[in-house]
Amino acid sequence: MDCWCIATLDLVTLRNGAEPLGMYIVSGILFLIPCSLLWVAWRRSVKGRQEVEQPDWRTYCVNAALLVASIGTLTSVVWVFSWLASGGSPHGLEPSPGLWRYLGPINKWTLLASVAFASLGKGKGRFVVLGWAVADVLTVMMVSILDMD
Repeated sequence: MDCWCIATLDLVTLRNGAEPLGMYIVSGILFLIPCSLLWVAWRRSVKGRQEVEQPDWRTYCVNAALLVASIGTLTSVVWVFSWLASGGSPHGLEPSPGLWRYLGPINKWTLLASVAFASLGKGKGRFVVLGWAVADVLTVMMVSILDMD
């Protein structure tokens, strides 16, 4: 009975909530940038851990920054998808209530905590974490800018 609906779906006009499917795809692609930076930083951290017998407290700060940044990336992705599903409006209008309202402060504080931990850390990994923070903020801004069109 519903088989004809599935056959006639057009992915360009498919809407989930208030946003076209293309916004979700573009958002996922944009989030590959902060995710790849985190992957590089985690890889460097694991290699560095194997080379050093007893890491100092500053190395632990970089690892803490990586952990918090990973949580921050996850909350950013969920925040953006929830914001889009609630009919996100970059024009100053508040979309309907949703999970995005609760994840906004968590996202902000995880970003600030990861930057604070990275600034206390040492090594090249801290610069990758700082680059992640910039990439995460720019990704959320790009999704908002692309949503205006």
